[in-house]
Amino acid sequence: MVAVFKVISAIFMAITTLISFPIAGNISAKFAPKDEDNVNLTFAAISDIHMKDSATRSFMLELGLSDMENADYPLDALVVAGDITDHAYEEQWQKTAEVFAKYSPAKNIILGVGNHDTWGSEEDDRFPESAERFTRYGSQIMGQEIDKVYYSTKVNGYTFVVMSSEDDGTDAYVSDEQLAWLDATLAEASKDNLPIFLVFHQPLNESHGLPTTWGDDEPEPMDGGIGPESDKVEAILQKYENIIYISGHLHLGFGDKYTSKLWNYQSVETNGNITSVNLPSYMYFNPMGQIVSGTGAVFEVYDDEVVIRARSFSSNVWYTAYEYSIPIN
Repeated sequence: MVAVFKVISAIFMAITTLISFPIAGNISAKFAPKDEDNVNLTFAAISDIHMKDSATRSFMLELGLSDMENADYPLDALVVAGDITDHAYEEQWQKTAEVFAKYSPAKNIILGVGNHDTWGSEEDDRFPESAERFTRYGSQIMGQEIDKVYYSTKVNGYTFVVMSSEDDGTDAYVSDEQLAWLDATLAEASKDNLPIFLVFHQPLNESHGLPTTWGDDEPEPMDGGIGPESDKVEAILQKYENIIYISGHLHLGFGDKYTSKLWNYQSVETNGNITSVNLPSYMYFNPMGQIVSGTGAVFEVYDDEVVIRARSFSSNVWYTAYEYSIPIN
């Protein structure tokens, strides 16, 4: 029975990889910055791994981590913007740590909490348990000690601010304590006059075509976004220049002007001082834009711009149709 399951899993992953292979992309270009001599920071970003004790999911993640490890130009960081596990169970975190331990995808790993990472059991008030698992396994995977679900870190002098829900709902609860921490952290980071990368699994309310792109038949204004604290978060972010907000959660794929006309959805959009980047689901197919799984973005940071490039990490291909340049003020 086990042998049969392995054969079926292998066939399934072969089909998945074939389907995931981009029809229009550049397979021959190096996995390296467009301007190696002048890049200051380069990092990969993926979201919604939804890991569980599954050979197929482990294999899909390994394809991506292998692609990053074998990049022609070493990545400074890998950002995972939440929903790392499917239900935050102990065995799912164990499997995630096991897969990451096989590879060195980047010099630094930065993990964020998604709503699936706040579950952990069927009990009420399950967030404390899941938060403990995130900090314990997150510290192990990242190789740096964290004691909260929200934290900040620096890579090559650039600040990464990682926010998190502090409850187990689908939308996010952001405490006054975290909001005050966010404001203080951004105030300090802004002294560097460099772009600041904010990682939060849930996007801002009514960004990226929300709430209609969340998929509900009768969507409410807050559906798919942070939720009640979204306006407070946005008000703090708008106080500072060059905020690049990296989210996941929506499972929508890479979108551009065409998806904007069809569904009012784009992967990258600008609102005042905030550039919002919504990542596709790494593990699942995405219903809008570029639908395939195994995808994410590569960020290249220069003195005057941040270049965002779409990549199929599972197939080692650049999606050349989805490339964005964000000027630095």
